[in-house]
Amino acid sequence: MVLNTPEAHELIDNLVSYAMLPAGSRSIAIGCTGGRHRACGLVQITGQRIRELGRENTIEHMHAHLPRVLKTAAS
Repeated sequence: MVLNTPEAHELIDNLVSYAMLPAGSRSIAIGCTGGRHRACGLVQITGQRIRELGRENTIEHMHAHLPRVLKTAAS
């Protein structure tokens, strides 16, 4: 699960805080280097938290349709 990734909660908290700043960025991008699409989960969770705080947002997954790059022993 993406939230079991070390420091995921801190990353989400920081992104939400940044997005809520009056002069905060209007676009936030998250990518994965491991090819397991954890970024998709982080984006969904971050977007939901931002919506819960009253700010509308749009989520776009640019590479979720691509196959995983790295295989694990369990896959």
